[in-house]
Amino acid sequence: MPQTESPELNLPTSPRDILEALVRIDSTSHTGNLETITLLQRIFASKGVTTHVFREEDGLDANLVAVFPAVGEAAGDSTDRAAKDVLGSDYGTGRGGVDRLEGESTPAHASDAARRGILIAGHTDCVPVTGQEWVSPPFEPTERDGKLYGRGTADMKGYIATFTALADRFLAADLTEPVYLAATWDEETSCNGARELVKQLDTLEIAPRIAYVGEPTMMDVITAHKSMNSFEADFYGIAAHSSLLPRGLNANRYAAEFTTWFHEEIIDRGIAEGPSDSAFLVPHITGGVNRFDGGNAINTVGAHAHLLFEYRALPSDDAIAIARRIQAKIAELDEEMKKAVPADPADSEQAKNVGASLTIRTLLYPLDCGTEGEAAQLARELGVTISPTKVTYGTESGIYEAAGMSAVVIGPGDIAQAHGANEYVALDQLERCEAFFLALLERLSN
Repeated sequence: MPQTESPELNLPTSPRDILEALVRIDSTSHTGNLETITLLQRIFASKGVTTHVFREEDGLDANLVAVFPAVGEAAGDSTDRAAKDVLGSDYGTGRGGVDRLEGESTPAHASDAARRGILIAGHTDCVPVTGQEWVSPPFEPTERDGKLYGRGTADMKGYIATFTALADRFLAADLTEPVYLAATWDEETSCNGARELVKQLDTLEIAPRIAYVGEPTMMDVITAHKSMNSFEADFYGIAAHSSLLPRGLNANRYAAEFTTWFHEEIIDRGIAEGPSDSAFLVPHITGGVNRFDGGNAINTVGAHAHLLFEYRALPSDDAIAIARRIQAKIAELDEEMKKAVPADPADSEQAKNVGASLTIRTLLYPLDCGTEGEAAQLARELGVTISPTKVTYGTESGIYEAAGMSAVVIGPGDIAQAHGANEYVALDQLERCEAFFLALLERLSN
């Protein structure tokens, strides 16, 4: 009987090969990351590494935690479970947005056990390529001039691939404290994968003291970034012929009132009176109502308006307090609209649904570790440059910091290449990333 070659023998092993395999998987946020997680799960299993996989209800997404125990400790058996079964009533909202304004305003904290261990953290989803013009196919890695092109090469599959290739060396080492790799879902739209991960780590009794989040920084350490908070608002009025205005209710009017209020009270006043930090490229809060869709004809009273808006606040600003002000304003307009319903509406069914509502798409916490924080200090000792610059984009690191870890951002590639057409990572950046992990391994092996 002929023998068939085990598929595990064909798994990629080098940083470059693993990265190319990951890039070939279309893990655009809306399609899910499960295929990527399954590949990582197989690679780690082939090396004897314990993993824990937490699958989302949608069947598209999952988080993965790989465990590299300290000397004398056991990693235990691998698990593969439904996230909802593990977390029970603490299970989050999946892809449906977040609402952290009632009660806690930060992610769930890990257990009170003494913090110990290093978390190597990264997301496995990527942004769409729709409408972009690529020189080479975005999901077929292509090398040109010392650069590897493909979606996710810089943001941020190169970081995950490089560590994964070193998994057997970390597993074989006599580590003075444990190391964990976390691979999360849906960072690009909600960061809910990282929110769930914090609670999942708690169920595993894992409480790392340091988190290194692998967004592209040219392998320098970034210690601070702004919060990023995005919302949708809907305003429902009553359609009527414009000549019969008293029988209608114009949703656009209330949406415009909110738009003016948001720009004047949140953004303009925040710039004039709020905190400022010259270490940021833009030293103050930014934001705006960046999409306004309303009405359907020039001679019809607008029955519905839909807004997309966001703000990015400094770490010293209270982003949750700003969100509560937005909630209060939407509630105020909702009440005004309901009071303005005409006695004889043109559409009695629409009249039943008049009002304003708010959906929180993302509340991404700021990062403010500081250049002397524990994560930055260790990175400095490993020979990494600590950048004095604070960045305007957001990452999952703020969630890990809010959960009690000392977190910074460090990864191969340039943020300028992320999200655009012809994304690439320079191959020498992958070499620097490998050197960083090997320096960490040596440090933890002493």
